[in-house]
Amino acid sequence: MEGFELPDQFYENTQALFQKALKGGSVLFNGDGAVDKIKSVEVGDINVDFQLTLLTSLMHRPEIGSRECNPFENPEPELTILEKYGPENAYRLVFNKFPVVPNHFMLVTREFESQNSPLSPSQLFASYKVLEKIKSESGGKNERWFAFFNCGPESGASQPHKHIQFMTQPPQLVYKPFSDLVLEQAPDPKKPGEIFQSEDIPFAHFLIKLPRANDILEITLATSYSALLQKTLTVLKQNDQYQMSYNLIMTNSYMLMIPRSSGKYKDQIGINSCGFQGLILCKNEELLNLVEKVGPMNILQEVGFSNNIDTSSQEIQY
Repeated sequence: MEGFELPDQFYENTQALFQKALKGGSVLFNGDGAVDKIKSVEVGDINVDFQLTLLTSLMHRPEIGSRECNPFENPEPELTILEKYGPENAYRLVFNKFPVVPNHFMLVTREFESQNSPLSPSQLFASYKVLEKIKSESGGKNERWFAFFNCGPESGASQPHKHIQFMTQPPQLVYKPFSDLVLEQAPDPKKPGEIFQSEDIPFAHFLIKLPRANDILEITLATSYSALLQKTLTVLKQNDQYQMSYNLIMTNSYMLMIPRSSGKYKDQIGINSCGFQGLILCKNEELLNLVEKVGPMNILQEVGFSNNIDTSSQEIQY
């Protein structure tokens, strides 16, 4: 499809540009000072891994941005990977100024669109093509990339301008978040867009397996996203929530959506999509100690909704 082509050596160039931005001070990342702990949590008959990260450079990141002070309107040239991408050059690819891991970047709309609005078919397909390009060019590096979208006031989003983020998670040999386990449990779909939810996970979550890359079309992703959104809206409606907040995680293999009740746990630690990929980010030791004391799965359950929705039901309530 036209407009979704990415340049050759995109992956390699992105890495080089990140190092340049890091050395020049345009990216604020204290990766060498990050403290990571992988914690395995028993949930029913399965173990779920979390990575708890103490990353003090997050203290510089604003918690809530505004349209008036919009870093995506005219991003710093040093943070820009591609100035124009997608149909009619509707998107940019830029680095996150406060990255969680090296090479952490974003797809942003060139014109302002609200982060509270759903993703369009074009935005979904553009994001998938980025993941596909990275996978094809990264070769045997064993990197696991995912895209994520924090939508709505309780999703953990920090900027009102629409953006989808891309980053890596730890290698599968040492790290299995709940999404990996749900993917393993999910049967192969009998029809496109079939939704699965694991009984072992205490909070509401909806997963759709994606077909092979050659079978992925814009309509494939749009239909899957719409099905997930319908289930999420039902959860929100049943819990008397009248603002739409959810996290979306997408890989080359699946799309996963989690409806959200709160953007913060006890108004102390913010949780966005990364948290539901098992990556709990703490900007000081006090918050790290809080997560270890309460337990990461309990925190996720608190900021989501109970897992009590029958995904086989066709009844949609919103």
